[in-house]
Amino acid sequence: MKKIAILALMLGLLTGCGTGRAASALPETMPADFEIRYENWVDADAINIYDTGEKLLQKDLVDPDGQRIAQAELIVSDETKQDIYAKVRACALDQLGDEKLTSENLTIDGTQVGVSPLREYEITFTANGTTYTVTGDSTAQSYIRQNGRAAQFWEFMQYMEELYHNSPEYQSLPEAVGGYD
Repeated sequence: MKKIAILALMLGLLTGCGTGRAASALPETMPADFEIRYENWVDADAINIYDTGEKLLQKDLVDPDGQRIAQAELIVSDETKQDIYAKVRACALDQLGDEKLTSENLTIDGTQVGVSPLREYEITFTANGTTYTVTGDSTAQSYIRQNGRAAQFWEFMQYMEELYHNSPEYQSLPEAVGGYD
């Protein structure tokens, strides 16, 4: 009986049960059709984009009086794409699409968090012929200790932000002119 209890506990830990984090149902090996589009914005007219399918990197130049955005052709190595897919699986993004990950939906006690400027996020990816979309905003960061879904979402956002900002394509684009208050 003790062995069964230990086995059940180990299985639960491996699948993410009891941690508040969902486990991915995606296959371990990256499907041939895997593509991802990561977007974030403060101004919906000037979206930051990292899109492996369209091969597009777009940057908000935060310039209301001039050029709003700059674009570059995105070149993603197979290794980088594999790494992104591994992170999609690790964060179980395929399990997060049922509601927008915002303060309004993540609060337990009805108390909501406000962030200014508010950054919105949308991740759309395809794997094995299925397209998934995950949305949220920067208020999700306030819930990462209480909500496994918020933690998974925010972990992926941080990963993609680093990938986006460190890409050679991003580095080749002009500097942003301003900032958001």
